[in-house]
Amino acid sequence: MDRMKGNLLLLLTALIWGSAFVAQSVGMDYVGPFTFNAARNLLATGVLVPVVLAFGGVRQGSLWQRLRPDAVTVKAGLCCG
Repeated sequence: MDRMKGNLLLLLTALIWGSAFVAQSVGMDYVGPFTFNAARNLLATGVLVPVVLAFGGVRQGSLWQRLRPDAVTVKAGLCCG
């Protein structure tokens, strides 16, 4: 069951990646690169914030306190970036 789930997730990833490549190629014909990246990042933020809030666990507090990363996450993000 885990193998099938893994294969399906890999297929989904390839599907999303492939369609995103086509969208980026077509989108760059109409707007500049900075505008395109800004729009893409705003769209990603709009999708990920509700996901983080829904699956973020039992952290209590204001919205900023729930979204604020810990030190390990910041260090890992800097290394990946």
